[in-house]
Amino acid sequence: MKHSKMMLIVLVLISGLLVTSLGTQAQQTDAKGPNLSTDKGKEGGAATGVSVLNEAADLVRYARENESPIAMLAAVQMIERVRYQDNSDRLGAKKTDASTQSGDARSDQAKGDQKEQSPAVTFDTQKLLAEAKGWAKGTPQLVALIDAEAAKHTTTGTLGATTGPIVHHDQVYARHYDDFAVNFYAGELARVAVVGDGDTDLDLYIYDANGNLIVADTDYSDRCLVQFVPRWTGAFRIRVVNNGYVSNRYVLMTN
Repeated sequence: MKHSKMMLIVLVLISGLLVTSLGTQAQQTDAKGPNLSTDKGKEGGAATGVSVLNEAADLVRYARENESPIAMLAAVQMIERVRYQDNSDRLGAKKTDASTQSGDARSDQAKGDQKEQSPAVTFDTQKLLAEAKGWAKGTPQLVALIDAEAAKHTTTGTLGATTGPIVHHDQVYARHYDDFAVNFYAGELARVAVVGDGDTDLDLYIYDANGNLIVADTDYSDRCLVQFVPRWTGAFRIRVVNNGYVSNRYVLMTN
């Protein structure tokens, strides 16, 4: 009887070890695949904030191209709705290198340094309202509206924020790419947007920790927006590629 009990205990222990071993192997195999879920995922407030800021940046560009104070005022009101983190430490240090499509990187970088300065992307509402006021001269009603909006927010209301979307301003050299590391959470919608200064074509790529390409935006503009849901919490690499022959000052937004 004692021998039978001992045998039963041994069999139970062996079965447990086998199940644990098989489960570990399955997790290891799964971890080598793309960290990408087919689930819809939960959209948090920071992800929504990325969309709002992305739309506001597009509206700022439209306002500048058409010198429209009304469009700029609308953009400012959108920006003021979002409390964002400016250059958060959560975004890893930038790594930059020549793109695989580039020719002479030193020559291309020199071209980038010599280009005429296009207006940089900014979410500084006071600066944007000052631009709008310059276009509204001769229209007292619009000037009054702009002054009233400026009086509401005498400083940028998002400075020091520790929650909300991350906003990072940077410049990528001609025919180069910038890489950033960031963690995203399992089951939560991850959203990344890039808006450039309009001078070149920018592409956006997201890779997981295993080097798998998760999602990309490779159209012929410098406005990029991607989103995905990770299967597990982990590190990802955000890559901004400059396909042009001059540098591009851009803003990166993510949750």
